[in-house]
Amino acid sequence: MYFENWLYRLSKRKSRHNLYAWIGKAVTAYHLDKADSVLNIGAGGEVAELLQRLGVRNVSIDIDPRRNPDCVASIENLTAFPDSSIDVVFCIDVLEHVQLPAKAVAEIRRVLKPNGILVGSTPFLLEIHDAPADYWRFTRHGLEALFVDMETVALRERNGYFASVAVLLTRRFAIGTRQQRRKALLLSPLILMLAGATELLDRWLPGSEATTGYFFVLRKAAT
Repeated sequence: MYFENWLYRLSKRKSRHNLYAWIGKAVTAYHLDKADSVLNIGAGGEVAELLQRLGVRNVSIDIDPRRNPDCVASIENLTAFPDSSIDVVFCIDVLEHVQLPAKAVAEIRRVLKPNGILVGSTPFLLEIHDAPADYWRFTRHGLEALFVDMETVALRERNGYFASVAVLLTRRFAIGTRQQRRKALLLSPLILMLAGATELLDRWLPGSEATTGYFFVLRKAAT
């Protein structure tokens, strides 16, 4: 059981490589812990815990009341928040679960104040999760098109070409049925060896043509 839990935590750590460190750097670089009004789209979980540790006071929203958000609402309909009323929006691994992402982006842009900051991330090469509410995968170019009316402050890949393969391999310990996870556990020496080999390949032959996801910081125009 301990080894199984360790493999699960490993898969989680690999899939979110760099993400939490980049969120922390964004909070520091743009003084987001000093912001008067911060909206965290998605309640509970590790992101909420991280923001709390970083001293970022925020209002959480979620479509699921069981996650105990401050406000039960959809990202596609933020009518609880007036135009240009929010300094900072965090949207971490949410857009892939939204049926109408363009509408969600329009709502984020509406509620942000001029010069307001959006800190976000979205997966690219990652398994289907939280099905059936997993609809989209965005490339770098897709994100630029989606947020065409906002200034790109930062947009970076979470990892590289072969490293993304390593993540997919280790994710086998965390997804699927109980029987599938048990089979992955039995095959863990082979899976871990393959994951290690692909990570080495990524160091020798780095490339950004594939990644498990993107992290971005965007700014709403001043006017």
